[in-house]
Amino acid sequence: MDWSGPFGKVVEGVISFVWRHSVRHVTYIVRYKQSVLELKDSVKDLGYEKDKIDHQCDEEAVRNLNNIEGKVTEWNRKVSEIETKVEKFENDDGHKRARSINCYVIPYFWNRHRLGRQATKMEVDVKNLIDKSPKFDEISYRQNLTSNEATLSNFDFIEFDSTKSTMEKVMRQLEDSNVRMVGLYGRGGVGKSALIKEIARIARDKKLFNVVIKVEITINPDLQKIQEEIAYVLGLRLEGEGENVRADCLRRRLKKEKGNTLLILDDLWHKLDLNKLGIPIDDNDDNDDFSSDNKDPNHKGLKREKIIGGHKGCKILLTSREKRVLDVEMDVKPTFCVEQLDDKDALKLFQKLAGIHNVMPDSRQEIVKYCAGLPMAIVTVAKALRGKSELVWEAALGKLKKQELVGVQTYMDISVKMSYDHLENEEIKSIFLLCAQLGHQPLIMDLVKCCFGLGILEGVSSLWEARDKIKITIQKLKDSGLLLDGNSDIHFNMHDIVRDAALSIANKEKNVFTLRNGKLDDWPELSRCTSISLCNCDIIDELPLVNCSKLIFFQIDTNNPSLTIPEKFFVGMKNLKVLILTGFHLQRLPPSIKYLLKLRMLCLERCTLEDTLPIGELKKLRILSFFGSQLKNLPTELGCLDKLQLLDINDCSILETNIPPNILSGLKNLEELYIRKSLIKMLVEGEPNHGQNSFLSELKNLHQLKVLDLSIPCFSVFPNHLFFDKLKNYKIVVGDLEMFSVIGFKMIDKYETYRVLALQLSHDTSFHSQEDIKLLFKTVQSLLLGKVDDVVKVVNELNIDGFPDLKHLSITDSKAIKYVNSMELSNCVNVFTNLESLCLYNLKNLEMISYGPLTVASFSKLKSIKVNMCDQLVTLYSVYMVEFANSEESCEICKYNSYLDKFCASLETIEVSECETLKGIIQIPMNYDNVKFLKLQTLSFQSLPSFTCFYTEVEESCWPHPTKPQSENSSSEEDQKSDKAPPLFGELV
Repeated sequence: MDWSGPFGKVVEGVISFVWRHSVRHVTYIVRYKQSVLELKDSVKDLGYEKDKIDHQCDEEAVRNLNNIEGKVTEWNRKVSEIETKVEKFENDDGHKRARSINCYVIPYFWNRHRLGRQATKMEVDVKNLIDKSPKFDEISYRQNLTSNEATLSNFDFIEFDSTKSTMEKVMRQLEDSNVRMVGLYGRGGVGKSALIKEIARIARDKKLFNVVIKVEITINPDLQKIQEEIAYVLGLRLEGEGENVRADCLRRRLKKEKGNTLLILDDLWHKLDLNKLGIPIDDNDDNDDFSSDNKDPNHKGLKREKIIGGHKGCKILLTSREKRVLDVEMDVKPTFCVEQLDDKDALKLFQKLAGIHNVMPDSRQEIVKYCAGLPMAIVTVAKALRGKSELVWEAALGKLKKQELVGVQTYMDISVKMSYDHLENEEIKSIFLLCAQLGHQPLIMDLVKCCFGLGILEGVSSLWEARDKIKITIQKLKDSGLLLDGNSDIHFNMHDIVRDAALSIANKEKNVFTLRNGKLDDWPELSRCTSISLCNCDIIDELPLVNCSKLIFFQIDTNNPSLTIPEKFFVGMKNLKVLILTGFHLQRLPPSIKYLLKLRMLCLERCTLEDTLPIGELKKLRILSFFGSQLKNLPTELGCLDKLQLLDINDCSILETNIPPNILSGLKNLEELYIRKSLIKMLVEGEPNHGQNSFLSELKNLHQLKVLDLSIPCFSVFPNHLFFDKLKNYKIVVGDLEMFSVIGFKMIDKYETYRVLALQLSHDTSFHSQEDIKLLFKTVQSLLLGKVDDVVKVVNELNIDGFPDLKHLSITDSKAIKYVNSMELSNCVNVFTNLESLCLYNLKNLEMISYGPLTVASFSKLKSIKVNMCDQLVTLYSVYMVEFANSEESCEICKYNSYLDKFCASLETIEVSECETLKGIIQIPMNYDNVKFLKLQTLSFQSLPSFTCFYTEVEESCWPHPTKPQSENSSSEEDQKSDKAPPLFGELV
C-alpha cells in the first residue's frame, strides 16, 4: 500500500489526532507526581539563577557604578510572574484530590490531568527563563558622560515652600530662549549650591539641556583649572596650550555642542571675565567654523558637527553671596534671592537629618532656632545629635544658650563646633582641623602625608595603610556634614563657612594660626602656636626668631622671591614634625635645620636652592619632597635616611648630573618613589654616565616599594632585576613624553591610583629582553607602545593571558606589528575583556586588529576606536571569528547577530583617518536586519580614498564556521585562503 499517497496522509492525521487528544492527555495523568517534582526542581534552579543575577546586579550597580540593562529588568519581571503562578499552583486544592482516589474517581483523574498539564507547561516556561538568563556581559552598561556627576550629586535635597517659588522662577528663565544668564544670590550656608544642583537635575529630567556642567569658583579663581573642568565634561583636551588658545578652543567647542548646554558657575566673589575663559555669551559667530576648505566638494573629511547642525545655545547660571557681584559686576539679568528657611521648613529639615519621626518636644525645637534657618548649620547640628541621649541634647542646648549670651560665635561656628564635639575620637578631630588648614579642594594624598608626618594615625606604620585610613575618615566626616566631595577622586572639599568655623576652633583650642591670601603685618604670639600655615600671603616683616617649642606643623607658601629665612630660625622649633616651604629662592637652607631632630616630613617644593642640603641629621624623616624645585645636586646624605618611606623628586631640575653613589641603596623602608621628568632632564640618551646608571640600578634594593612614578629617556639606562611584581600602583614612562602627546596621550596625576605604562623603544632595543617590564603587563590598566619593531603579535608575545586589566591601549609608529591579537584555536582565551579605548597610529603593516578565534567576552567593553595611518587595513571590524562554544543559540547567524548587537551597543566613538586601503568599517551577515549604534556620539572619517561604504553584507553561504580547521589537503593557495576564517577587526590584505 502506498503510504505516501492521500490514504497515508489521512492515517497520519488520525494518529496525530489520537495522540493529541488521548495519549498525551493520559501522560499528564500518569506522570502527575513526577511532573510536580520536576517543576519544583526547575523552580529551585531558577531561584539559584535569580540569586546569581541579583548578586551581579548589586556588584555592577553599587561597586562599579554601572546601569542595569533593560533586558535584566524584564527577565526579573518574568521570573516574578512565574514565581507567582507556581505559588498559586502549589496552593491549589486539587492536589488533595489528585493524591487519593477514595470513592470519587472523576475528580481524581480530572485533577491529576489538570495539574499535571499545568506542571508540564510551567516547567517548560521555567527552563526557558533559565536558558535565557542574562549573561555577565549583558548585566550592565556605563552611562555616557554628560555632566560632572561628582559635583552635581544632591541625594539629600528636600524641597521647601520657602525655596520652591525661587526654583520655579529660575526654571522659567532657563526655559526662555531669550535669556542667556540667570543669577542666584544669598548669604553663605543658605543652600545656594544645593538649590542649583536640584535645578540642574530638573533641567536634565525635562531634557532642557544635553550637557550640564558645574564649576565651583573660589575667592582667587584659577582660570586654567576652570577651563579644564569645563573641557573634561565636553571631552575636550586643553593641556599644553596657552591661555588664549585654551579660551578659543573652549569657545568653539561650546558653540559646536549639538544641543543646549547649561554651565553653572557657583560662588562668585568678584567679576569673572567669561570672554577670557572662552565662554560664549552671544551667538553672532555661530557659523564661523565653516571654512571654505570644508565647503570644497572634493574635501574627503566627514565631520560629525557639520552633520548634526549648528549651535543651539549655552546658558549660564551664576551664584554669589553678593547681589552686587551679579547685578553690577557681571551684568546678570534677572537675579533671584535665596532666603533662609522659615521656622516650619527649618524644623522639617532638622527632624529628617536627626532621624526624628515624631513631634519634637519644645526643648528640642529650641535648638533648631539657634541654626537661624541656615541649612548648613542645621545639617551639622542635626547630624551631630542624631541618635544621642536626652542628656546630650540638654548639654548641647545649654552650650548654645551660653554661646548666645556671650555672643562670641556666629551661627555656623556654633553648629560646626557642636558637630566637632561629637566626633568619635581625638584622631578624627585632629584630621578634621587639618583638613581646614589645607585650603580649597586639597589633595587627599596631601592630607595623608601631613597626618603621617604628624604621627596622628594610631596603629598605622605604612603609607598604604595611611591612605586607607584617611579615605575612611574622610567618608565619616562627609557623613557628619563636615566635608564635601571634591571635583575628582583624588580631592575632597569643605564648605568655606565650615572651614572658617573649623579654623576658629583650631585657633581657640589648639593654638593653630592659619592665613591665606592675606597680608601679615602683625605676627601672633608664636610661642603658644602648635601650627602655623601661611599661604599666598604678603609678609610685611621678615620671619621672626622666637622660641616655638610647641610648634609641630609649619608651612609657608610664598611667591615672594626676596623672602629669606634667618640663619637661626629653626633653633626654637625642636618639636617640629612637619615643615613645608614652597616657592623660596635661597642660597642655602639655614644650618639651624639640623636642630629639627623630630622632623618626620620635609617638603621643599618649587624652591631654588643653590647649595647643598644639610639633611643628614634628620634621622626620623619619613617623607621628603623636592617636587618642582631646582637643586644644585641631590644631597649626598640622602642615603643615610633609613626610615624614609616617601621620596618625591618629580619635575626637579638638578644642575649637577653626576649623581653620588648609594643614594637609594640605604632607603630600605622606601614605599613610594616619584621621579617623573627629573631623570629625563639628567639622563641623555646615548650619553649615560656611571653615576646615573648606578642611581637607577639601586632601585633593585628597594624591596618595600609599592608605588613608583618614573620617567626615563630610553631603555638603555633601564636596570634589570627590579621588584616590579610587588608594585600596587605605578606610572612608568620610557621615551619621549612629547612624542606620545601626538596621539593624545596624557600622563595622569601621580597620586591617582592607576597603573600606567608608556613605552617607546629605540632601534637597538628588544622588548623580549625587558622581563621586568613584561611582568607589569599582567596588571597594567593604561598602555602605550611606541616604535615596537620586534613585536609582530602584541597579545601573543607580550601577555598571553590577554591583558585582563587593560582599559586603554595605544600603539604608535611600528613597522613590525601585524596583529594586536592573533590566537590559535587551541589556546583561544578572553582578550581585552576590560578594554574601553583602542588607538592605533602609524602602523604601516597592520593587517588585522584581531586574527583567530575570540571568546564573546573579548573586546566586549570597547567604547572608542581611533585608527590613523594604517595603510594595510581593508575592513575595520568583522564578526567572523567570534568563538561561540558556550552559546545557546542554535542558528549560526543568530549568534553573530547577538554578538554584533552587544558590540555595536557599547561603541561611543569611531574615528578613522588616512588609511589608504580601507574600504569599509564593519562586515555583517546578509540576514542581519539592522546595525544599531545606540551610544555612538562621535563619528569622524578623513582622507580615506578607497572608502566605499560604512558596512558590507556577507552571504550566509560565504560565512565560515569559526571553529572550522584549515584543510591539510588544500589543493591550491586559493583553497587555503578560503579555509582561513577572517578576523574580528580587519581583513587579510
